[in-house]
Amino acid sequence: MKATIKLESGQIFSGFCMGGMTEGFTSGIVFNTSMTGVTEILTDPSSMGQAIVLTNPLIGNYGVCYEDFQSDKPHAAALIVSELSEIHSNFRSEDSLKAVLERFDIPVITGIDTRSLVRLLRSRQGGESPRTVSVFVGDNEQTEYPLSAPPLSRYHAQRRSVKAENTIATVAVADTGLRRDLERMLLSCGVSLEVFPYGDVIDGTYDGYLLPGGPGNPEDYDLTTVKTIIQTGKPVFAVGLGHHLLALANGAKITSLSPGHRGANIPVRDIQTGKVAITTQNHGFTVDTSSVESGIISHVNVNDSSVEGLSWREDMLSVQFQPDVETVQEFVKILEKSYAKR
Repeated sequence: MKATIKLESGQIFSGFCMGGMTEGFTSGIVFNTSMTGVTEILTDPSSMGQAIVLTNPLIGNYGVCYEDFQSDKPHAAALIVSELSEIHSNFRSEDSLKAVLERFDIPVITGIDTRSLVRLLRSRQGGESPRTVSVFVGDNEQTEYPLSAPPLSRYHAQRRSVKAENTIATVAVADTGLRRDLERMLLSCGVSLEVFPYGDVIDGTYDGYLLPGGPGNPEDYDLTTVKTIIQTGKPVFAVGLGHHLLALANGAKITSLSPGHRGANIPVRDIQTGKVAITTQNHGFTVDTSSVESGIISHVNVNDSSVEGLSWREDMLSVQFQPDVETVQEFVKILEKSYAKR
């Protein structure tokens, strides 16, 4: 069926809806420049409530491997692409992207001039509120849809325990949207996890604490949990949203990014070593550089000089990007050093 998407600023794009979509909706809209990793993007809790525009023109040609899911299901409000391939070929593929999206009722809009759409989304000025988009099905372009999935939704975590094969430390997670790849890396390094829904009471008996990523505006979160974790004096690892919450709890300010950092090739420089890492990111906020002392900043974005990492204490590792194994191992060393002092 015909589908029409309309930005809140009035621009209109025409395409087609795939699957059983019969009603329109309104949601936040962002774009991601990654050429691969579509499954990971859609199932990342940080994508909750967002219609995601992918800049790569052909999407879905390598299918879906369920091992790549970063949570139990896709969280995106919708997927907007130039062309969605219904043919998939990959030795790891277990299903087509189209079938997976239909199974989880994720709307797909195809045939869109994503190049022009992304140019409009990039034109936003820093500090402006996130963009929204309304999607209409058929010829009905007059209905005003309320936000069907608020762009600042919360991730609802479950209380659980995950044991490493050879545990060297146990870390409590204040779960705002823990990605499975981070969980797997910690387990492979011998770190067992006690996962709590964010806001639950977490005592000071653990070897360390993890503040993971997740959706929403950091300023909408209650900081009681983060402040309690800081007061334990134990090692802290903060990622993405957790990095922003830790900054707020330490008195820093958060600003919105336009158009945000969403992609798999974002260069970040470690100030101490000068080493540049190519990182994956999926967020629309950053720590205001003027609100922190220069000596606290540990990593900066090579493209726009925004803050990518902070060091509030020698046992606090805080990064805005999705950490690689090397970064996780750095936190493990902090845990081991802390444990040796006790």
